[in-house]
Amino acid sequence: MTNDIAILILAHHNPEQLSLLIEHLQPDFDIYVQIDKKSNLEIDSLPKAENIHCYKEIEVFWGDISQVLNMKYILEKAFDHGDYERYCFISGDDLPIKSNQYIKDFFSKNNESIFMYANPLPITTWGFNHGFDRLDRYWFMKIGHRKTAKLLGRATLVAQRLLGIKRKRFDMDYYAGSNWVNLTRESVTYIFDFIQKHSEFLKKLKYSRATDEIWIQSIIMNSPFKEKVINDDIRYIDWTTGPEYPRTLTLDDFTKVRESNALFARKFSLTKDYAIIQRLISHFK
Repeated sequence: MTNDIAILILAHHNPEQLSLLIEHLQPDFDIYVQIDKKSNLEIDSLPKAENIHCYKEIEVFWGDISQVLNMKYILEKAFDHGDYERYCFISGDDLPIKSNQYIKDFFSKNNESIFMYANPLPITTWGFNHGFDRLDRYWFMKIGHRKTAKLLGRATLVAQRLLGIKRKRFDMDYYAGSNWVNLTRESVTYIFDFIQKHSEFLKKLKYSRATDEIWIQSIIMNSPFKEKVINDDIRYIDWTTGPEYPRTLTLDDFTKVRESNALFARKFSLTKDYAIIQRLISHFK
């Protein structure tokens, strides 16, 4: 370990864009990359350095428990490798929108705070019974085509409601937010201790839907670390403008991104607008 902060990148495509992200972060952070095993993205296509650690061990399916296991896997790798003070999840489509030094200083000043969205279920803006159906019904999401998985999920949900099929949850209060969490070492230690003591927690999530946005929040918000949570994932993400949701950011968004108080932004596409990627990387060196 050479740095105090581990950046955990979940990736599945765009090796050139991912390489730009890694090269920008690598001088100041230790990098852990977890690649979807079923993707065409290869470890050999990425930059090499002593503090860059790449893995391709888990097939990831949208909405499936594999998303939770994917996060858990890379978090374990970073946790076991050294005594980091901070663990930050980002995607391969993200970029920092502050300098590396600013990010380091920010976490140093807020060294005990956990930055993540963590709102109690039910959440009125969420579908599927305001989030509870994600936990209470059986979902079969291990399907390669996302649209097919969504259609099958809705059909089986209707059938389960009509038949009165309802699963028993693990007994706790549930919280949710984005999976782009920023954790302290103490909170990660608590997460792994909790999972070891309560193996049924993850078992209950096996046939859940999109609980990568629930599992960490629920563990932490039912712990003494609840008081250390800042309800902000420090990400700039545009869920309103479109045409994609979230919006793929372009040079037209540069001013809004630059003026944001967030540390990272998503999402970007090198093929759609390389100019904003190039400008942000040069601006926040």
